[in-house]
Amino acid sequence: MAWVSGQQLQGGKYTIEQELGEGGFGITYRARDNYGRSVVIKTLNDSSATPLALHQ
Repeated sequence: MAWVSGQQLQGGKYTIEQELGEGGFGITYRARDNYGRSVVIKTLNDSSATPLALHQ
């Protein structure tokens, strides 16, 4: 689930500015909140968010 610059999240509360980096667990973005403050948003990639099956 990659986001693009200008994309709004949570009904406009946050606006993505740019992707900062991508690693084994997800993607980190720089964004602005609706007050103009700079924030960082980290996401989990799809494989990290999927529960592992238990082997018996």
